[in-house]
Amino acid sequence: WKGYKERAWGLDEMKPVSGSAGRVWGSCGLQILDALSTLWIMDLQDQFNEGAEWVENKLKWDHSGPVSFFEITIRALGGLASAHSLSGREVFLQKARELADKLLPGFNRDTGFPMTQVNMRTGQGMKGWYSGTVLAEAGTVQLEFRYISQQTGDPKYADAADKAMHQILKAENGQGLVPWGLSNSGPPRFSNQHITFGAMGDSYYEYLLKMFLQTDSTEPEWKDAWKRAMDKMMQRLIFTTRGGLTYIAEEKSGRTDHKMDHLACFVGGMLIYGARELLPNEIDSRWESTAEGITETCYQMYHRQPSHLAPEASTLNKNANAGSDLTVWNNAAHYLLRPEAAEAIFYMFYYTGNPKYRRWAGEIMEAIETHCRTTWGYSAVADVRRDHPTQRNEMETFFMAETLKYLYLTFLPNPRVALDFDEFVLTTEAHPLRILKKGGNRKSQFLGK
Repeated sequence: WKGYKERAWGLDEMKPVSGSAGRVWGSCGLQILDALSTLWIMDLQDQFNEGAEWVENKLKWDHSGPVSFFEITIRALGGLASAHSLSGREVFLQKARELADKLLPGFNRDTGFPMTQVNMRTGQGMKGWYSGTVLAEAGTVQLEFRYISQQTGDPKYADAADKAMHQILKAENGQGLVPWGLSNSGPPRFSNQHITFGAMGDSYYEYLLKMFLQTDSTEPEWKDAWKRAMDKMMQRLIFTTRGGLTYIAEEKSGRTDHKMDHLACFVGGMLIYGARELLPNEIDSRWESTAEGITETCYQMYHRQPSHLAPEASTLNKNANAGSDLTVWNNAAHYLLRPEAAEAIFYMFYYTGNPKYRRWAGEIMEAIETHCRTTWGYSAVADVRRDHPTQRNEMETFFMAETLKYLYLTFLPNPRVALDFDEFVLTTEAHPLRILKKGGNRKSQFLGK
């Protein structure tokens, strides 16, 4: 935070080695917005107030180019919504609502799905690199838009986002697992045959469960769809190597691909979350043991590399013994400061209290400290198979939003003191949003520190 404040204050992103401007996402001080909830949870009130002051006086939504609908929603809208949810300060809700108003025209009237990109000045939606709609991009904006409706009393935000999810479920039609490509015209249907819990698919499944919990378990359709997906996942995608590593595979045109993205490590957290938050008669007894197994595998992705950092994607060899059952997939040996293993480890620690999870988090933190730390921040690295990997001079804003938050919460003797899952649900960017309690008054629910 200090390095960013000194070198790149108000910019979307900082290059951590050179301390210079990073990529432009939406000219909206994205790193500030994405870090606010972490600052609050860590009780760094002075730094939180610096960010709040910038938001109040400097934040404008007038970037002239296209922005990623999905990224700006989970990082900026989610960051502001969470800062409001944690602090109760009205300015965060006001700025979040302004952004939501700029994004709403980006929902395609025909399909109900958000366009890949949107221009915040004109409201013009645009296609991105993929001809259709990406499952995760259409199915990972709901928590954020629903929160704006809950807090403002205007249903239009939740209606737009919920419609996108309903359209996905129309195409899903009871099948549980769905491919990540959606067509962008006509009735909702899938346009490819690639099923994955990694990139393109991942957070759609996460949001089905979290939408159910966000509204205090009052909308069973989301939970039912999540359970259908988990059923099919357990049946078709969960494997264990001869060496004992449990993992989640992908499916391409009906064929199993024994590849696991680091992104898919979130499933470890999601499964124990479901196992502990749903009612006893809803729970599959396999969820928790699978969560434990996947989380162990994700720790091994770090532990077995010379740098103790994990690659972007791994190949698992079902028939190999311990030690040779986990390799880097297709030279995807870079580490981008991703949070998903830390996320799974945090959820496992939150619910079990087993101290091994804190040791694992400690090992990951030490590797980040050893290989990623720079003068101004922390950098992604090029090849985790090296003893001393080269730094790439990139720091995604999610490092402060997610990775550091999950690690910090795992190091707290009792994480519930800082974040209670009876009160909050975490977005896919690890931004806590207050659960709307049945019959509760939304204004009376703030912490206010």
